[in-house]
Amino acid sequence: MKIERDFIEELEEKAREQQLIVKTEMIPVWAKGIGDWLVVNPWRVLVPIAAMVYLILRIVFGNDYLEFILGLFGGFAR
Repeated sequence: MKIERDFIEELEEKAREQQLIVKTEMIPVWAKGIGDWLVVNPWRVLVPIAAMVYLILRIVFGNDYLEFILGLFGGFAR
């Protein structure tokens, strides 16, 4: 059976390993913040962006884009 000192030493070793991993990560700090924010509720970003992209493409390509999207998703394209 382990004694408390050995258990604490193992925890400290794991903590040192995790700190090393955090220090050597390749992801920038700003991306970590955005990632943490998106994890909570990604729909608050994805839905508005998708709507804006759709509207912009619909304005640029007109009715042809609508027919393309409907055909792509099995709708009633003309």
